[in-house]
Amino acid sequence: MFEPSTKPRLFGVPPGVDFAQAVIDGLTTRSDANPEAFARTRIFVNTSRMQRRMRDLFDAGPPRLLPRVQLITDLAMEPAVLGLAPPVSPLRRRLELSQLVAKLLDSEPDLPRASLYDLSDSLANLMDEMQGEGVSPEKIAALDVSDQSGHWDRALKFVNIINRFYDASEHPPDKDARQRLVIETLGRIWQNTPPTDPVIIAGSTGSRGATALFMQSVAQLPQGAVILPGYDTHTPDHVWQAMSAMKGGEDHPQFRFRKFMNMMDVAPQDIAAWTDTAPHNPARNRLVSLSLRPAPVTDQWLSDGPHLGDLGAATQDVTLLEAASPRAEAEAIALRLRQAVDDGITAALITPDRMLTRQVAAALDRWDIVPDDSAGTPLPLSPPGRFLRHIAEAMTDRMTGEVLLTLLKHPLCNTGSGDRNQHLLWTRELELHLRRHGPPFPTAEMMTTWATDTNDALRAWADWVAGRITALTPQGPDDLKPQTERLMAEAEALSAGPDNDGTGELWEQGAGREARRVCDLLLRDADAGGTLTSTEFAQMFGAILTDGVVRNRDKGHPRILIWGTLEARVGGADLVILGGMNEGVWPEAPAPDPWLNRTMRAKAGLLLPERRIGLSAHDYQQAVTGAEVWISRAKRSSDAETVPSRWVNRLLNLMNGLPEQGGPDAVQAMRTRGERWLAMAAQLSEPDTVTPPARRPSPQPPVTARPRSLSVTRIKTLIRDPYAIYAEKVLRLKPLDPLVPQADAPLRGVIMHRVLELWVAEKPDASDPAARARLLEIANEQFAQNCPWPTIRAQWLTRLECVIDIFIAGEAARQSKGTVAQLEAWGEMLIPSVGVTITCKADRFDVNDAGQVLIYDYKTGTVPTEAMQKSFDKQLLVEAVMVENGAFASLGRADVAGAVFVAVNTAMKDIAAPLDDLTPSQIWAELEQHLLYWDDVQNGYTARRALHLRTDMSPYDHLSRFGEWKSGDDPAPEVMT
Repeated sequence: MFEPSTKPRLFGVPPGVDFAQAVIDGLTTRSDANPEAFARTRIFVNTSRMQRRMRDLFDAGPPRLLPRVQLITDLAMEPAVLGLAPPVSPLRRRLELSQLVAKLLDSEPDLPRASLYDLSDSLANLMDEMQGEGVSPEKIAALDVSDQSGHWDRALKFVNIINRFYDASEHPPDKDARQRLVIETLGRIWQNTPPTDPVIIAGSTGSRGATALFMQSVAQLPQGAVILPGYDTHTPDHVWQAMSAMKGGEDHPQFRFRKFMNMMDVAPQDIAAWTDTAPHNPARNRLVSLSLRPAPVTDQWLSDGPHLGDLGAATQDVTLLEAASPRAEAEAIALRLRQAVDDGITAALITPDRMLTRQVAAALDRWDIVPDDSAGTPLPLSPPGRFLRHIAEAMTDRMTGEVLLTLLKHPLCNTGSGDRNQHLLWTRELELHLRRHGPPFPTAEMMTTWATDTNDALRAWADWVAGRITALTPQGPDDLKPQTERLMAEAEALSAGPDNDGTGELWEQGAGREARRVCDLLLRDADAGGTLTSTEFAQMFGAILTDGVVRNRDKGHPRILIWGTLEARVGGADLVILGGMNEGVWPEAPAPDPWLNRTMRAKAGLLLPERRIGLSAHDYQQAVTGAEVWISRAKRSSDAETVPSRWVNRLLNLMNGLPEQGGPDAVQAMRTRGERWLAMAAQLSEPDTVTPPARRPSPQPPVTARPRSLSVTRIKTLIRDPYAIYAEKVLRLKPLDPLVPQADAPLRGVIMHRVLELWVAEKPDASDPAARARLLEIANEQFAQNCPWPTIRAQWLTRLECVIDIFIAGEAARQSKGTVAQLEAWGEMLIPSVGVTITCKADRFDVNDAGQVLIYDYKTGTVPTEAMQKSFDKQLLVEAVMVENGAFASLGRADVAGAVFVAVNTAMKDIAAPLDDLTPSQIWAELEQHLLYWDDVQNGYTARRALHLRTDMSPYDHLSRFGEWKSGDDPAPEVMT
């Protein structure tokens, strides 16, 4: 296929040329005279996408014998190299490391074990890189760290863990180590007996050490060749020389080629053209090449820029889309992809931003278009992946209502019984019960009690749920394999449903098969995982799931493609959209390295962060020189202004600095084309009709429909937010309680009321020191039962300990005034003139020696002042009237000596009701007058009548559509029938 040569055989394909097609065209041209040699050719490519596309191009014809196309990474499994042990699986190596890391973490108690698998995975990645680059552990240990912090001493303890895996006599090599061993072995074999058949490497830049060695060996074979993708023929010699001499130039797109030339001892002019195919727009290639010149030589813009010619012609097929938000960007991209379908062209969105690709895919769903996404769906985000993660997390702690309903509502739960609709109906009934009655931690006994008075089918279903709750109870530390088997068994049981021995739909479809594959791999290598707690297992399992990807190549549209940046080398798209062109996205911000800083990496010979930036720059240069190109970015992210990608900034700065070549006009033309698509996309999202904002509601229901019963605590609401009473009493709408109690002030108040009720019911002597200990004991019990958050529970108990002495001192004073007569007493009082019954559940009544009643109400939040009580917070005032009118049957009619709000908060300031200023007859008259007001049908229940705009919230604000109207707006009365 190739003529004899004394120099390494290196070829280049310029940016903007369809690389896969160019490789095949060059092969066809060189093998026409010898088709048998073509069939014996081995072609190594660097991505599966490149491999598939080359096979597709071969399949398109004409009929012929085909070469063997394989991945460079497949060399790790090369069977022809004898004497090398097969590689150990990546998962097994990480599990082996996790046991060693666990022992080290035990000796470092200040480090959390929650990072067990993450540390092991990070160490494995470091070891893979060291083996690929040929860096020994001795070189890492010999680093001069005199100018580093003490962090290195601890980090070195972890890094030294990997030393033992370099002993091939005890540990088989991992994939990267074997890859390098195979390459080195092949290099030695080929020096003596080179293959007579052609061997070609196509599409690799040689950025990794082992790959560069392989390229070096192949380029020197008698029938070997290396085809460099995106080789910039417009880079002048003095720039190549500058890249060779300067330090820190790895972020340039052509730097890897310069480095490889130095390794091969060749000059840029020795890189021959693989084909004579010209780029789509050579003028754009020259423009992009100049914009990407290394920073130290950007002064050449002044000298070389005027020679670029008309920049309008160079960018006539380039669109610059600068959207106001990521959503607007995604919608405009989706609209252009939709147009590509109509035009019958192939369009590729290239971006590292997975959030953007999901938004674009969601926008395309409007037209029932599913893109062919090369990255697929991460397994943890698929239904089986989520289901397994939920179950693993459920086995780490007590079952909460939220966790239980998450499992029962999952689309894979109870898919084997054939009656999933009934399952969902019963799940809804269970949810309503848990929201209204609790408990926060459902148990098997609770499920049995809940279904006691129901039908047989529901009792059987409840028994099945009870069994699942019992089976998911946390257990002690165990080996990895039993824990994995238990997880799979519980997942299958939940998926199968009651009275079904199958596995439901858990392992079906592509996602299910991928989940089963990952679980089987974990079972295979579980003996290397050691003993784990349930929490450590859940975290490890979640991390292992991230290695799985769900792909369905037959589902996506064949002409609408989503690629990662590496796949920009594949080519073949008529329209290329470079999405998310913002700094920190493209190029991506380098990930933090927990082991080695940049200086230490450079000394050790490991890869630098600039390498990844340079590779991204190379991918950008190839993509931006396509036939039709979009450069897309959002000017603002979810929380801040964005900065354009450095390459976009360079391109625009260069063009704007060349007015004589039409640069500013060309930039404006690019923006105008983008603004046109943004406007069309925005028009798609505009509603056909605009709904006018709602007015401030003030419904006027009939008097007969108005409430005839009201709690003393709701009198305040009736005065300040009448609409809430209308929604609750007339419409009978009550907010559902959360599945798991929220760690908020109301929950703390409920628990503290229960604590104080139980403590006071025991009638302790507040002067006895044992009373304090008993109060704390009750508090610990109640918070443990009703507050499922350990941190919040500890904080609340600490707050109680800070004020308990003040409270007990106050309790001693209260005990000196009277004795406890009633706790949680129920009372009712009818107002005859309006026919309304006032109800009350009082916290506490004490009786003094004169037989008078002392009313106490505990407040864990803000205690209402006397002014508030006179204006609207009339709870204690009305309670006093109820006591004097005999509303509490257990207490009888009695005089009231006083009423006090007892503070149980940080202020600990008790406030008495102003009974000296308001007599019972005055309170009765005011209450009667106020209730009579609501017997007039003309008086509406106005929303947020006297609520504070910033601090007060109503649970019915969404129903009244607050926000569409303001608190200063006039009410809009509406007669209700």
